[in-house]
This record gives sequence, C-alpha cells and structure tokens, in this order.
Amino acid sequence: MNMWQYICDQFTGMDFWDAIQTAGLILSFIYLWLEFHQKPLMWVISAMCSMIYASVYFHSKIYADMAFSCFNICMCVYGFVKWMRSGASGHKSDEIVYRHFRMRELMAVLGASALIWTAMFCILRFLTDSPVPALDALTTMLNIVGTWVLAQKIIEVWGIWLLVNAISIYIYCRRGLHITTILLYGFYLCASVYGWIKWKVKGQLC
Repeated sequence: MNMWQYICDQFTGMDFWDAIQTAGLILSFIYLWLEFHQKPLMWVISAMCSMIYASVYFHSKIYADMAFSCFNICMCVYGFVKWMRSGASGHKSDEIVYRHFRMRELMAVLGASALIWTAMFCILRFLTDSPVPALDALTTMLNIVGTWVLAQKIIEVWGIWLLVNAISIYIYCRRGLHITTILLYGFYLCASVYGWIKWKVKGQLC
C-alpha cells in the first residue's frame, strides 16, 4: 500500500475516535494561532482540546497523557486568570512580552521535573498496563512543567514543546493513533520553532 492510499484510507474509514481526533486537530490549530499571539482565549481552547484528547488517550491506553489532559483543564483556569491579570497590570492586550528563566527558578523546575517523572513512571509501570511507561511519563512531566512555564511567559517553553512533540510523534505512531493526531504533532514540532522566533522577534523582554 502506498502512502497516498494509506492517507485516503485514514479519512474514508473514520470511526468515532478518528472523528473526534479530527475535531481536536481543528481546535488545536486555533489554539496555536492564539498562543503565537499570546491571546488569553488560548486557555479556553486548550481546555476544550484537553477534554477531547483525554478520552482519546484513555481509549489508547496512554494513561499519563490522559491524566495530564485532565490536569491541564485546571491549569487552563490558572493560566487564563494569570494572563488576564498581567494584561490589566500594564501590558497592552495585543503586546507579546516574555522573559527568561531565573537560575533559582530553573533549578526548582529541574528538581520538580525529576520528581514528577519518577512518580509518573512508577505509577504507570506498576499500576497500569501502559506499553510505554517511561516515555509516557516523560511527555506528561514535560507537559506539566511546560504549562506552568507558559503561564509565566518564559520563552524557553518553546524548547520544552519541541521535545514533547518529537517524543509524542514516536509514541503515537507506536500506538496506532489516527493520522490526524500524528500530523498535528508534526505541525506542533515545526510550530515550536516558529513560536520561539515569533516571541523573540515580535515580543518584548520584560
């Protein structure tokens, strides 16, 4: 079977799970545009995407990513409130502002990352039937940390997203997820580079 035939089959034989992944793909493109431009509405769209993908990951036995999707819904409330307060405290709503990690902050994030990964790996390895516990724990840990970093408008978040997306593509190919999800994360991979450039060139260091 050639690649073109494979792609056609993916869209002509769609079931329920394929359809909601396609809906997630569309919402994710909207989310990315909003994130590039630092629009607070991105947190609302992100919560909607998390609801969709939490069900997809559960169905595919990618439990840590499912847990993160649920956690991310709560983080979206935090991020939305924080960004709205940031806008009310002196920054224009259409202005992109960012900062870099502070050394103490970076050390705390690295320490928290190690603890989160260890805890997630042990849970997945010994309490679930996850086929990829180490990588599933890694992407979940990076997503948790990355969401907090994004809420602080730290530009290094784009490097975290780059790593998450590369690992996720590998996991989702192994688990046989629909091509729309795999293509989405391929697009995310490229968008991670674009997002960093966008913030760096168009943004203002605070």
